[in-house]
Amino acid sequence: MKIQPYRIEDEAKKIAGTTFKVSAPFSSYAIADGNLITGQQQNSGAAAAELVVKALSK
Repeated sequence: MKIQPYRIEDEAKKIAGTTFKVSAPFSSYAIADGNLITGQQQNSGAAAAELVVKALSK
């Protein structure tokens, strides 16, 4: 039995021209691409929030 039957990484890699970036598991990692701001796993909340604040300050 798969614990996680659907992985967004697998689906993103199917889209031509898509770059999927990751960091080590359970590490803080957030990235901004235009208006899209996203973080990796639960440990990236603070890093993603900093990017949101920076984007809103522009």
